[in-house]
Formats: sequence, structure tokens, C-alpha cells
Amino acid sequence: MANRKQEKEKVINYYFAYGSNMNHAHMKIRCPQAKYVGTYTLPGYELVFRGVADVQQSKDSSVIGALFEITEDCERALDVYEGYPNLYTKKYVNRWHDDMNKFLPQKIMFYSMVDKQLVYPPSEGYLSTIVGGYQDCEISTDPLQKAVEYSAERLDFYR
Repeated sequence: MANRKQEKEKVINYYFAYGSNMNHAHMKIRCPQAKYVGTYTLPGYELVFRGVADVQQSKDSSVIGALFEITEDCERALDVYEGYPNLYTKKYVNRWHDDMNKFLPQKIMFYSMVDKQLVYPPSEGYLSTIVGGYQDCEISTDPLQKAVEYSAERLDFYR
């Protein structure tokens, strides 16, 4: 007879990336055990730049990015990379159905910056890494360009 631990389903941890971690080569360096699942759209948020990528709540917006299955080791490595808990904090969203509308509760973790005060564009090198991630995920860079333009406009506003 199998014991209860063996019968218990394995918990899968999901991570939503919307910035540099969308880049598969960079993610592989940080988290070799991470598995790219596909794209995911985070509802109720918009992409902004505070020098680095961030998401902020916005009722009528959404952010498209990469969904990864991650291990606890991956999450610890991401915590270090993202400067958790000082630069970024963790947030969670639940996805209740898969693409075939089968009930499948999934808790998805993502990072959001602690300081939401200033908005300003990313460096060229950082932006290039994110563009590579959009290409890896076969996502249009239009939303990315819109976020960069918004950040540049806000920078002009502060001057």
C-alpha cells in the first residue's frame, strides 16, 4: 500500500515573467531547472519601467509575458536576482482554467516593485534583453514599445 505522501500530487510552482526573465537564455542561466510553459496574460496590470520592468495595477489593462514552471531552488535564485524583498515584492494571482477550459487551479507568482514613485525608461542593453524574450515567446513587441514610450513621456514630465 502506497503511503499518503506518494499519493499526494506534486505541487507545481508557476512564475510569470514580464521583463528580462522572459529571455530564455538569461532565464536558463538563473534557473536551469525552469521550464517554459507558454505565454500568459496578467489581467488588471500594466507594464511600466522604473529603469527596470515593473507592473502596476490598472483596471482595464493586461500584461502579456512568459509562464514558467519553477522549482524552489529557481525561486530562491529569482529572489536574489530581483532583489526580493527590498527592490521587488512577490504577488500571486490564481488561474482557474487551462486553455481547454478544464478546471485547473494554478497559483502564479510574479514580482512587483516596492517603490512605485518614479517612471523612467530602461537602458538600451536591458531593453534588448527583454526584446529577446519577446522574440523567444513569439510575442509582439508593440506593448513593450508602448511601455517604453510612456516611461519616456513621464521622464519628460518630471523635468
